[in-house]
Parts: sequence; C-alpha cells; structure tokens
Amino acid sequence: MKNLSQAADLPKLISIKDGDHAAFLEVYNILHIKIFRFFLKRVHLPDNAKDLTQQCFIRLWQFRQTLSEEHPLEKQIFIIARSLLINHIKKETTRRRLQLVHDQTLEEKIQPSPAIHFEVSSEVSAAIDTLPPVRKKILMLKAFYGCSNKEIASQMSISIKTVEDHVSKAFRHIRQIGITLLLIVLGSLP
Repeated sequence: MKNLSQAADLPKLISIKDGDHAAFLEVYNILHIKIFRFFLKRVHLPDNAKDLTQQCFIRLWQFRQTLSEEHPLEKQIFIIARSLLINHIKKETTRRRLQLVHDQTLEEKIQPSPAIHFEVSSEVSAAIDTLPPVRKKILMLKAFYGCSNKEIASQMSISIKTVEDHVSKAFRHIRQIGITLLLIVLGSLP
C-alpha cells in the first residue's frame, strides 16, 4: 500500500481543495484501508468501522475548502477520523446509558412498589381469578403495576390491539361478575 509522500501531498491537497474529484479518489484509494483499520481497531465492529470510514471521506470532501496547506493531508484526514471516533463513542455511551435507564424504569414499573398497597375485595379477587391466564396477566400488569399497553405488548410479544382487547374483555367480565354479586346481595336474584 502506498503512502502519501510529503512532496506529492501538497499538489493533491490543493487539487482536492479546488474540487478535483480525481485527486480525491486517488487519496481515498490510498488511505481508505488505513482509516478503516484505525476505526476497526477502536470500535471492533466492521460495519461501524466501514460507516465511520465513509463518513470520514464524506466530511473530507464536504469541508475540503478548510484544509490547511501547512499540514500533511494524511494528518488532517486522521484528525477528521479522530473527531468522528470521539463523536461515535459519545453517541454510543449516551445510547447505552439511555437504554439502561429505560430498562431499569421498565423493571420498576413491572415490579409492584412496596409503598402502594391495593385493597381488593375478595369478590373482585375471585372475579380476577376466573379470567384466562393471559388476560389475567395483562390485567394485573395494566391495573396493578401501571404498565402501558405498549409496554405490555412488548413484554408479552403481542400487538397493542391485542392488549387493548384483553383489557376491555377483562374489565367487562369483572363488571358482569360485580353486577351479579350486587344483585345477589340485594336479593334480586334467587
């Protein structure tokens, strides 16, 4: 693999600054593998290294007018690469931190809070116990743990519409049992 020499560097740099696409392609062909290896050594994922390499040369072309004639072109390309790497690491760190916070928040929502105690009458408990297992689980996640339909759907690997249907049917079932019990208590039913 060829390296850019100091003597050939300045004319290529000036040509790239002037928008010479052929000079840019020549520099790309000489340095893209070196830049790719730079990224691969640090991110350890070939797809990410490939994307960062591409971004590096795109940025070189976009900001070619700002290239300095006082510094070697290869050094300036590696400065661009280093800047992209720092940005990539910051984004990945932020993404991982947000994912961790999201996962912890979801775990907290799914587990009951010890500070909240629900007093459920034995009749309602009995009505809930008569629900099919999936519907019962969905109702418990929704009513007692405060999960959203989207969170329940994600956790149970079902659609949001299915969650909505189960919740609706569960509440309807409990209401029917509650009305029946009320009528029994009031003596309207034998």
